[in-house]
Amino acid sequence: MGANVMEEEDYSLLKDLKLEISSEDGTFSLCFWIYLMNSTPFPATIIRQVHSDITTRVPFLVLKESKKMMLLPLLFLHKEAPAPGNSSSVTQVPYASADTEFPLEKWVHVGCEVSTDFVRLYINGEIVGEKRLSSSLTNNSNSNGLKRVNLVSVDGNDDGVQGYVYNAKILPITSSIKDHYDKDPPLQLSIDSSSASEIEEGNDGVWSIVGGKASCRRNFSLDVILLDVFGHPVNKEMEVVASLLYADNGAPVEKPNDAEAPLLTSYDGIEFASGDRPSKLLHGRASFKLKISQLSVQV
Repeated sequence: MGANVMEEEDYSLLKDLKLEISSEDGTFSLCFWIYLMNSTPFPATIIRQVHSDITTRVPFLVLKESKKMMLLPLLFLHKEAPAPGNSSSVTQVPYASADTEFPLEKWVHVGCEVSTDFVRLYINGEIVGEKRLSSSLTNNSNSNGLKRVNLVSVDGNDDGVQGYVYNAKILPITSSIKDHYDKDPPLQLSIDSSSASEIEEGNDGVWSIVGGKASCRRNFSLDVILLDVFGHPVNKEMEVVASLLYADNGAPVEKPNDAEAPLLTSYDGIEFASGDRPSKLLHGRASFKLKISQLSVQV
């Protein structure tokens, strides 16, 4: 139940990510926060390179089958860049790679530093991989082609990669990726454990109701607090909505025909569908009185 993703201007679905490389020499730093679902398949291409003169899209940032992230060379900038249309070339080109598995179901900061002679991969502000490369900027054609390279997430097909992105920026290569990591982190809601003795929050962010018979777990109250990903409280006023989700894939529990909503909220003794009656977040806190109307499904 619940979600760790806030819906505001700087937050977007991963599939909607599109960034334009505007630097004259092709060097840049890409910084963003990403939240990937447990349902993410492996291997998975997170970001692709697109060009108006190339019909196929070339991987740029990939999660390997081992769940480790790798950063590939850039089209028209590096001689080692993958050949468009040749999927096998992706595994044959040099790349920067992390040594540890990429975390799922939590916000992670990713930085990609692209220079004419190297690429560097950052996770949570720290360098985790680097690869030396050769520049291909030896003629005007490559320089002109480089100016029309964009970075996108999806390739027009549903490849099963679901997630969210926050504060994605293309910055000059002189900018500090660590500063982007430290400044303005994403926000998330957490349960105030002192107000909910029968609710547990797992390491994956899933909230579970525990204890007692099912019929006794229908009604419960809880307070939530707004924190940044570093665990610092945030004093912000906004509206929040409680939702009932399937724990395995994050999909909402749908309302059956001619039945009440799966999750209800109570105000002054009157019940409403939780999505129809947000709670106000005041000084970074909000209270809910909730009722689960469907207990025949695992959520």
